[in-house]
Amino acid sequence: MALPFLCARHKQHILCQPKQALIDIETAQLSGEALFKRYQFAQALPHLGSALESVTLLTQMHIYADKTQLVQITSLTERLYATLYFLGEKHAAHNALAQSISLLYDLFYCDDKLSELVFTCIAQLKQLALQHPQHLTEH
Repeated sequence: MALPFLCARHKQHILCQPKQALIDIETAQLSGEALFKRYQFAQALPHLGSALESVTLLTQMHIYADKTQLVQITSLTERLYATLYFLGEKHAAHNALAQSISLLYDLFYCDDKLSELVFTCIAQLKQLALQHPQHLTEH
């Protein structure tokens, strides 16, 4: 992640207790979504960022993702991108988007069974990038 949301202790927790981490990811995502919907972007940022970083860690640890993780990566990236964008952090928003797309490409080449869904997720994130091209949003 371009912005570190997790400390070393939390990363260790995710790696040692992946089942609990899945519950924590869902909780953080729901909290972040609720704050985002109330336009509390600064408060939503750590929830969304930590959830995305956590699911990314789990995915990289196994070099595998199931459908739920692919959807989480995509939806969390979209929310994190929008949150950073609304906070005026356009460069960080584009970095988060690029890193998630890169992760999805890695998954695309590792798992033939989910390649169609991975490709759909990549296309969805690329479409988001095209809505706010980085060179047009920088001053």
